[in-house]
Amino acid sequence: MGQWHKTRDSSQPTGPISFRLELARMRFRFRFFVISLALLAFGFVPPPTAAATEQDGQAGERRVDASQARVSLTPSASMVMDAKANLTVDEVLALARNGLAKKLDQGVFSPGYSSAAYWFVVSLENGGSQPLERLLVFNPIWLDDLQATLVASNGAAQSAAGGDSVPFSQRAEAFRRVNFSLTVPPGGATLVVRAATSDPFFIGMELLDRDAFERLAASEALYFGLLYGGLLSLLLFNLMLFLTSREKTYLAYCVWLAAFLVMHATYNGHTFRWVMPESPQLYAWFSSIVIYVYSFFGLVFALVFLDLKNKLPAAHVWTLRLLAVLVLSFFVTMLGGYRAHVISAIAWVVIFGLGAFTLGWLSLQRRNKAAALYLCASTAGLVGSTFTALTVMSVLPFSEWTFRAVDIGILIDAIMLSLALSARIAQVQRLERLRRFFSPAVADKLLSATSEELYQPRHREIVVLFLDLRGYTAFTVKHGAEEVMRILGEFHAAMGKLVIEHEATLERFAGDGMMIFFNDPVEVSDPAKRAVVMAMQMQADFSRLNEIWGQRGYSLAMGIGIAQGMATIGAIGFEGRRDYAAIGNVTNLAARLCADAHAGQILVSSVVAREIEDEMPVTSVGALSLKGFSEPVPCYEVPQPSRNPAAQASGSSPQSMPDLHVEGC
Repeated sequence: MGQWHKTRDSSQPTGPISFRLELARMRFRFRFFVISLALLAFGFVPPPTAAATEQDGQAGERRVDASQARVSLTPSASMVMDAKANLTVDEVLALARNGLAKKLDQGVFSPGYSSAAYWFVVSLENGGSQPLERLLVFNPIWLDDLQATLVASNGAAQSAAGGDSVPFSQRAEAFRRVNFSLTVPPGGATLVVRAATSDPFFIGMELLDRDAFERLAASEALYFGLLYGGLLSLLLFNLMLFLTSREKTYLAYCVWLAAFLVMHATYNGHTFRWVMPESPQLYAWFSSIVIYVYSFFGLVFALVFLDLKNKLPAAHVWTLRLLAVLVLSFFVTMLGGYRAHVISAIAWVVIFGLGAFTLGWLSLQRRNKAAALYLCASTAGLVGSTFTALTVMSVLPFSEWTFRAVDIGILIDAIMLSLALSARIAQVQRLERLRRFFSPAVADKLLSATSEELYQPRHREIVVLFLDLRGYTAFTVKHGAEEVMRILGEFHAAMGKLVIEHEATLERFAGDGMMIFFNDPVEVSDPAKRAVVMAMQMQADFSRLNEIWGQRGYSLAMGIGIAQGMATIGAIGFEGRRDYAAIGNVTNLAARLCADAHAGQILVSSVVAREIEDEMPVTSVGALSLKGFSEPVPCYEVPQPSRNPAAQASGSSPQSMPDLHVEGC
């Protein structure tokens, strides 16, 4: 078996900036190195070699010169299809002599999936006086059942059997492709090969001398070494980034890339040789399983990288359903046997590629900047895997480039996804900076901005809400710094949750106070109503928080002021420290209303009152003399369903807010 037998960012400190710049340089150098490896790898793809043949004028028989160092036999072969897989060597030779065998004239014979056995007859010529020692090497690696018989002109025969269904150790040479040792006698001889497989069927045969075989083995070792070296470098580099940053997107990328490496090593025969050489049946099933695993984790990476749950909820749901169908297909087709399982596995590679491309395109339509590189990467992966899958299934004619298209596509895919990861992490860092000012939903929308125009000054009507604690100054005098910071943390957490829920913009903290506004940077419907509803919920949540504080022996209260009007909005500050701010009389009015509000009270301007009076009750409190305003200002109160007694006990007098500059008053 396997041997022949005779007769048988800028807002950060300088240090972090320098570190990030150096990390960016490292990434650039690293990716340049990987791309260089890739170019070298594809420069070492072994070229196909055509057979040198001679025509026999009487019989029209094509004979291959076996003295060549390396020659492709398939173009000179005649093929007999054995539908019932029951023909013998003598019967096949008789069919060939009678002209009933099909002349191939092609480098690779590829009928697609077939349960038939195929016989190939090749006439060899050894014009010398000495026998020629040769290796018969087959492609691809997954041909299950191979039998070969060499019949000399004197009738002597050599035979061998092997393939992907027998242990690796029975091969003539420890090489990933099935190979037999062959002695071509002087004169003429006829080679008869029988092939059958449960996998996609295509076959190429080469005859090589020892030196040519060593060169082939060396070139393949260099090719796979460079390819795997580049991909493993990407894997380890991004794994290191995950371990240092704990960013789950890096982990998802590493798992997907590792799945591809295992899949690629398996269907190229390396896993059989190095991991399970004595378990051919296990290896066959493992081959289809890892293809499924690759497709599964590819979709998982798309879920995580594109943040579909938050940015494309509908696509997130459909992707989860697609994953469920993939898992179901995995088990159902397993019941149908290996052939059904491997056919479905290859089909899922194409489905995954199409799915990744679609998700990238949809994300790009939503102006997800990181999706641009993802879309380019998934396109390369889709084209490469589709070409290889269609070549393997014989939909496309075989060529070395179409067969290796998945190598090229996935390498480009992996490199571009690594670049996309960097872009996405930068996007996440920008999102974290934006969350200093906005709710996550608003901050996410801001990431779609194409320039810094968002921070340019502009004039817009907004609704401003100020809130401030009552009794806070007295509290700080009586209690230590730790307790003061504790209650501020609890207070900010409770109020901040509502800011996020109502998609408001937090302009700033002012000690025990907060300034919040609506309708910028994202316009919302009924901003006045949103602000009042949030204020009422804030008072209600504050009452519950105050009950907890009461158990500790102290009680505070909160006043809220709301105003609506035009404001100038944009970035203020200096290089290295900027804030997003709203400036104008509306902010001053809201601050003065808050300062004048009693414990538990919500005061609103007349504009706000008019906006909400049809949907909720408002009560006039008359015209109030507010600091910074030359005339009394008509003010209104939004009644609360109930007023917390503890809040009343803390004092009903308002506590002054920090002085604000009032423009034009």
